[in-house]
Amino acid sequence: MSTTVDPILVFRAELEAAASRRIGARRRRLLIAGAVAIVGVLTASLSLAATKTGWLTGEPAPPPVIAGFKQYTPQLGFHPEAGKAQFVAQDGPIKLYATANREGGICFLVDEPWKPANAGDGGTCASRKQALVPVSAGWLGGSQDVLVVGGRVADERATSVTFSTPDGDPIARPVGAGGFYVAQVPWSGHCPVKDWDPLFIALGAEGQRLAESRILLLQTDLDAQGRALSCGGSVTPRGSGWELPGATH
Repeated sequence: MSTTVDPILVFRAELEAAASRRIGARRRRLLIAGAVAIVGVLTASLSLAATKTGWLTGEPAPPPVIAGFKQYTPQLGFHPEAGKAQFVAQDGPIKLYATANREGGICFLVDEPWKPANAGDGGTCASRKQALVPVSAGWLGGSQDVLVVGGRVADERATSVTFSTPDGDPIARPVGAGGFYVAQVPWSGHCPVKDWDPLFIALGAEGQRLAESRILLLQTDLDAQGRALSCGGSVTPRGSGWELPGATH
């Protein structure tokens, strides 16, 4: 059995539920057919990047993006500094914006053709504690046939990032301002038959490997016959070493 979902509609519904519970947690869950969780975890620290690697090199974000960051639900534990938002990376029509939060971490917001930046979800935020990873990645958005993957590379020498799709096809995207990147990834709208945990490789201008990390983007829950029941992944870009609680392989 496979499942389909409009990730953005489900994500918004869950965000409203989380706010009403005032969970103040650093996780949010995205359900696919009632069983999929997307756990908001962290990746990179904006304050650290601003002082040590000079990430504030992008263009100032336009008013709709600033308004979008202001729509973030503070009960989730963060307070984006909307006025400091920067345009940091792009893949075709997909634009990635980032800003600091008052808790010392970083917030991400994507502007997509099917969902403008000020659509109401406010993006996703990460804490400072888990910021120190060489490469981060997460599922920042998507539609019925596209997943939007984005994150950051800590090494300021990086010029591109490579990884693979759920089908194993290679993807390479340039690194934008401050080490950020974003990529459109085609997908079927169905849970893959196995976990999608590609190896992310940060490359320098001469093609040299600067950092690499295998990061779980989608984890599939299987039934007793080995069929995919549900799948979920990290909303907020993060490094390696996590999995969804209770997943069955």
